[in-house]
Amino acid sequence: MNPALREPVLARPYRYRMVIAVDLSEYAHIVIEHALDQAARHVAPDLHFLVVKEHRKDDSEALQQRLADRVVPMLQTFNQHGTQWRARLHVRAGKPDEQIDALAADLRADMIVIGAFGLHTSGSSLRTLPSRVVRDAPCATLVVTMPLAQDASPHCPFCDATREDSEGEQLFCTAHAGDHVSMGALDGPTTEWTGGSLMW
Repeated sequence: MNPALREPVLARPYRYRMVIAVDLSEYAHIVIEHALDQAARHVAPDLHFLVVKEHRKDDSEALQQRLADRVVPMLQTFNQHGTQWRARLHVRAGKPDEQIDALAADLRADMIVIGAFGLHTSGSSLRTLPSRVVRDAPCATLVVTMPLAQDASPHCPFCDATREDSEGEQLFCTAHAGDHVSMGALDGPTTEWTGGSLMW
């Protein structure tokens, strides 16, 4: 037996592996932000940023450079949260959902992060791509959405003040409380945490 194989394996930190599918649209930074927020919860995240080359005419090197332009500045900021992370850029050719799931399976990834807006295609394909990824994903999948309808709706400052003043016990002001069904609440002891409290 090779003596090197009998050498004890040094303990290594568990690397939480993430596949972050980036479409290079104007919304790509939102997906990357959510992915890095998840990565910051782990000691030694292993980040794999993926862009899928759908058309033969697309230049792989150009796509990788555009991916780097999106990712590298955000990783430089991410250094404030730790230095044990590592990242790799991937360009794969094929159907986006198949390549995203395939890379996650190859890496034995713990999580996929994908956007539900502006991703690779438009129309009905846009709406079904995240569902196809989730359907065949070998791991947990975070689908990042942008609630445009909610952002565009009228905003009530009195509702905001009511939520803050009641510490979340009341969600709407008197004028809007009747428009929403109350789900009730469970009263119990408050568990104190450093820097905050958990309301039961």
